[in-house]
Amino acid sequence: MARIAPPRLFALLAAGIAAFALTLTGMGPASALAPPTETSTSGTVNYVNLGDSYSAGFGSGALVPGPFPGCFQGNGPTHVTKIAAMDNMNLTMDAACAGMTTTQIAAVIPAIAPYLSTADLTTLTLGGNNLGFGQIVFACSTMGSDAACENALEVATAILPAVTSSAHKTLQLLDAATPGEILVLGYPRLFTTSNGDQPLVTARNAREMNKVGDALDRAIRSAVKGTSATFVPVLGPFNDHGVGATDTWMYFNLANPADPFNLHPTTTGYLNGYYPAVSNRIHMNQLVR
Repeated sequence: MARIAPPRLFALLAAGIAAFALTLTGMGPASALAPPTETSTSGTVNYVNLGDSYSAGFGSGALVPGPFPGCFQGNGPTHVTKIAAMDNMNLTMDAACAGMTTTQIAAVIPAIAPYLSTADLTTLTLGGNNLGFGQIVFACSTMGSDAACENALEVATAILPAVTSSAHKTLQLLDAATPGEILVLGYPRLFTTSNGDQPLVTARNAREMNKVGDALDRAIRSAVKGTSATFVPVLGPFNDHGVGATDTWMYFNLANPADPFNLHPTTTGYLNGYYPAVSNRIHMNQLVR
């Protein structure tokens, strides 16, 4: 596979399109949304989705505005749309926004409180943006250096306890805001290294970044402890489907370096990776009012 020319690779990375890289620096505190116009009926499961870009569907469909200023989502098929299409499922609010950190997700919770108070099920991903994966991928790419990569990975590893703490506080707020079930979804490995070096990154550095990603999943799993939330891993379904795999489920558009969907799941990734993992944890007979 041909390597990307350095200027083009620099443009790709500087555009901030590595995993979780779309930030919402211009997004202020979310204003409270209007309460639901419909109340749940017998046999209906009210569903709320929130979280970062992996909950907002980046990588599937096209980029569209979300419910808040500065909030963006993908409008293609995802695990969220599949859950919403289940019999008797009623998606009352999709408040996921690309780039959200754990504290930004916490700030959204009061704004969607009326929806959460009647929710039977809430799904989310959180924590990835706290690590600044865009900077890590840049440092560990062919435009970085071994020293820069090692430093970025050490910094990310060092702040994982803070990520756990912040995510735990956010989940405590969410737990207090909803009487329903909370499913916290993990992240897939970004890279598959069995095919060797890729245009963006060497197999060695990809393995090191995957290790940090695995540690992040463990940090989020720890964050759910002491709350009613359940952690749902997705490493199994995504195994051997990362960037560099023969059958990749991760979006990576080399023809468009500025594509904000890069290094997010494809439609196939959401439907064949995330959806089976989360749907196995949804027990409709227990959720129906």
